[in-house]
Amino acid sequence: MQPHFLSGSLAAVSLSLLAGACRPSLVELATQTGAPPEPPTTELAAATAVPLATIQASPEFAYAVVWAQENLEVRQPAGISSMAVASLPADQRGLGVSGAITLLGSSTWVEIFLPEGGSGWVNGWNLTEDVPAQDFCADPRPVDLANRFILALQNKDGVQLAQLASPKRGLIFRYDWWNPEVVFELGELTRFFDDPKVLNWGVNRDSGLAIEGSFGQVVLPQLEDVFTVAPAFSCNSLPAGNTAQEVVWPPEYENLNYIAFHRAAPAASSLNWRTWALGIEYVNGQPYLAVLVQYRGEI
Repeated sequence: MQPHFLSGSLAAVSLSLLAGACRPSLVELATQTGAPPEPPTTELAAATAVPLATIQASPEFAYAVVWAQENLEVRQPAGISSMAVASLPADQRGLGVSGAITLLGSSTWVEIFLPEGGSGWVNGWNLTEDVPAQDFCADPRPVDLANRFILALQNKDGVQLAQLASPKRGLIFRYDWWNPEVVFELGELTRFFDDPKVLNWGVNRDSGLAIEGSFGQVVLPQLEDVFTVAPAFSCNSLPAGNTAQEVVWPPEYENLNYIAFHRAAPAASSLNWRTWALGIEYVNGQPYLAVLVQYRGEI
């Protein structure tokens, strides 16, 4: 069977997902016009990190707070030991930047304009380009990104995967939304599928046992479990099956848009369902994969 592509925007349309073959295959999103699907055409950046100065401080874009568990302290001057002059809530959006940055060790600090007036400095890791949910779900490029991601899985192509990942963060996995992040830099992604390195992905809440193994042993089969079938597809919502636990987009990612793929359980009463959510970050106006979060049935 030839692979099928997602087609059209992420706006609310009637979804029709075609069944896949025995390995990860692309799926088709039916459009309102019924036009045939087109192959992806978006040009993506090379698999090298973009200098932080070019991706964290552009007055051309509005910014939002991310990766903040609670409030984000704004300091003057830059630096974790400097005086806090303001505190931004974790869901703060619509921030402007002056374009000024300063490098402190391995961190890049960005000067922002405060909503109430004045300015201060925050760690650039805690800023992301602010893309309203409505604009995101109408943008066809995340669909293209999803197609390329599925192709990278199908071909076990780490170089292709690295081209899709955020040049600012690399690619972050969470085995469950409540388990810790496992962060991969762009250089690590190029050898991702063959790397035998054993990693700790968190704990299994049902058994309390550690989840350990390489990406190929632990996470890849869970991804293939979803993308070898015709998963339900959604924008900024999390389809789920029966479970005794919460199904939550991690609060520290609240200002990060996502698309989700859901493989339903074989029976209505079964816990054997799985969803993968792909958090999308815009860098210089271009969407990239930043976070992959798994959801599954738990007791």
